[in-house]
Amino acid sequence: MKNKIIALFLVAFAFASCDSYLDRTPMDSNSDATNWTSESALEIYAWSLYNNFDAFGSGWTRGQYLSESMSDDYVQDSYSKPTESAPSSNSAWSSPYVEIRRANILLSRVDVVPNLSDAAANHWRGVARFFRAQQYFDLVTTFGDCVWVDKEVDIDDTEALNQPRTDRVTVMKNVCADLEFAAANCRYTTDNTINNMCANALLSRVALFEAAWQKYHANNSAEAAYFYGVAKKAAAAVISSGKYSIHNDYISNYISKDLKGNSEMILYKIYSHTSEGAKVTQAHAMQGWSNSSSKAWGLTKSAVENFTFADGLPIHMGVYSDATIEDIFANRDARLSLICDPEIVCTVGFAYTQGVNSSTGYYTDKFVDWNDYGTTTWSAPYNTTDAPIYTLSEVMLNYAEACAELEDLGSAAMSQNDLDISVNIIRANHAKLPALTYAGKGKVSVNGVEITADPKNTEGISTLLWELRRERRSELMCDGFRYEDLLRWKQGYLLDFSKNPDGYRGISKAALEAYVEAHKGEDLHKGQSMATIEENNFFDDEYLIGFNISVNNRKFDENKNYLEPIPSTQITLHPALGQNPGW
Repeated sequence: MKNKIIALFLVAFAFASCDSYLDRTPMDSNSDATNWTSESALEIYAWSLYNNFDAFGSGWTRGQYLSESMSDDYVQDSYSKPTESAPSSNSAWSSPYVEIRRANILLSRVDVVPNLSDAAANHWRGVARFFRAQQYFDLVTTFGDCVWVDKEVDIDDTEALNQPRTDRVTVMKNVCADLEFAAANCRYTTDNTINNMCANALLSRVALFEAAWQKYHANNSAEAAYFYGVAKKAAAAVISSGKYSIHNDYISNYISKDLKGNSEMILYKIYSHTSEGAKVTQAHAMQGWSNSSSKAWGLTKSAVENFTFADGLPIHMGVYSDATIEDIFANRDARLSLICDPEIVCTVGFAYTQGVNSSTGYYTDKFVDWNDYGTTTWSAPYNTTDAPIYTLSEVMLNYAEACAELEDLGSAAMSQNDLDISVNIIRANHAKLPALTYAGKGKVSVNGVEITADPKNTEGISTLLWELRRERRSELMCDGFRYEDLLRWKQGYLLDFSKNPDGYRGISKAALEAYVEAHKGEDLHKGQSMATIEENNFFDDEYLIGFNISVNNRKFDENKNYLEPIPSTQITLHPALGQNPGW
């Protein structure tokens, strides 16, 4: 903590503008007054902002993927619940403002660099505004209203530091404006740096989030239509650019040592290790968390049953059995067997190789490169698979949802082409599923069979929207989108165990018993039995669960848990901030 404070002080000190002796230009070293001499100075400064992409994390730290502490997609290795009281501090509030200041510094220094062409200047302004937008998006999704600062603020600027929060609609329109500027002005590059397509990808994500919030939380159809329109346009720009395409190898997006040349990648994070000849080590533990004796985060019953049958119809329209592992994975969306191993059930007391065991019995190995087995980068924290940041598949899903929502609001017509240029390409290539057919407003069919209302759809959402949400969940399973999706759709109740028990249940006891009976004689499982499993695990209604539900029964408060509380110390220092509802 001490080092962090010193580092922040040095950043603030290096760029503070005040009339003092310390602001005089040093004679023998670089300074803010002498550093900005060429475009390369802007590029070098901008590199630090790339650290804001979590991706697979670094070292033992988890990043975006398979890391949501609250989700109905998988059960983490230990119990977590929503915030219950306002903390005194929260890095989710403070850290973004540090990065926003850095972005604003870059933005202001563009005007200092001599002999910079208008195109180059606007490119770097776009990069700065991209990263500023990224941070404000994080603030709004977490806290709602927040303080908008669009210039470099000195540490003694009390007026700027004490202003009240700006309403979220204004902030998010500013965010969209930043990204629209970046999309219009950032150069297109193929060197895996921020470009106009990255800006459009993030813009489609940002606008889609706020559109759903305005529709499902604020009941503001006009603002919802505005943001859905922005999301659709941004996503369409990426799709129609022709620069990216969906390929047939879904799992390669997550277990490749090198994502260069992958046609779906708009931006990705490169990892490396000295054992592979790299000069700089930047490795992660995503694979290690899944292949060691630490309890792996297993898929839930809800997640597994989200995937359709191979004919493209949801399981409520067919005959589905979870009595054996073979029954569960038979005749399903191809992605299910790529995300979760179809041949392995592993629990405490009946572990797989290297002691691997899962919180739900389902073994989620989406991020495990088995070709890496036994090498120096097999174990955490030395994993070096590259991580997707922005992908064409997410953008296509954003596009399809925006189109369907605009139709639902009566703002724009939906068409078969909207599905054909987005989700149907994903289904054909990644899921090996037949196409969705638009069957009239709010309706959808597959191969002439209209999809009926899912019994789990208790909110009156159109079948078309429900199936697009299903597609999104299946495609982006474990990718770090589910929690925010539930928040924006106002479906926090699905995180509440009493309201969605399938969100914490795993494999059925029947399937587990059948698996144990079939494998108990193998060398790996000698001396292990169903009795051992029952002694070391918890069960609920004949399903394996990750923890003792009688003690750890998560609740979700609809009146306050959609937003985090503003840290109490911040309110004490700046009373004008106010507090979020329910806190």
